[in-house]
Amino acid sequence: MKYSYIALVLLMMLGPTCFSQTKLEREHRIKKSQFPSINKDNLPMESARYIRYYREVDSSKITYILKFRIKKMNYHIDFNEKGAIQNTGFTVKEVDIPTDTYAHIDSYLRENFKNIRIKYIQQRYPGTSKNILKNTFQNLILPSNTYRLMFRGKKVDKKEDFIAIFDAEGNLTNIAVALPANYDRVLY
Repeated sequence: MKYSYIALVLLMMLGPTCFSQTKLEREHRIKKSQFPSINKDNLPMESARYIRYYREVDSSKITYILKFRIKKMNYHIDFNEKGAIQNTGFTVKEVDIPTDTYAHIDSYLRENFKNIRIKYIQQRYPGTSKNILKNTFQNLILPSNTYRLMFRGKKVDKKEDFIAIFDAEGNLTNIAVALPANYDRVLY
């Protein structure tokens, strides 16, 4: 009886971890006509260049991404299917992040991975604030910011691509293995 109780507790604790799934997401470029209707009055699109539309399919939701470039800065705005803003952001370099925040991020990466090569860093603003577009285009550093890193690192014996999200202090909030690039367009 004693061992059956222990076995039951172990089964209850380990059961959900055995059936967990990885979050698979893939980003595809789409036409402007396939993008949901959005209010472009607040967006500074008159000075934007290289406007691109993407659809990111996830295991649980679909996100539409508007990417563009203003004054040598690459911006992105994420929308849901109804056209409401989810989050915004832009691409930054290591020197643009506060030094103590980047020190926390760098120490985490060096402790857990070998041979790290950062592909890009995005400074992101959550879509819950009222002045999200104003904060994004003024490049403000706020306590609600998050940093999304895509990097290539070696954990055990082979290199993989990872996507990690850190908060404004440099603490890890989420990490996942990134899917490899899609080569469906290549004809042999």
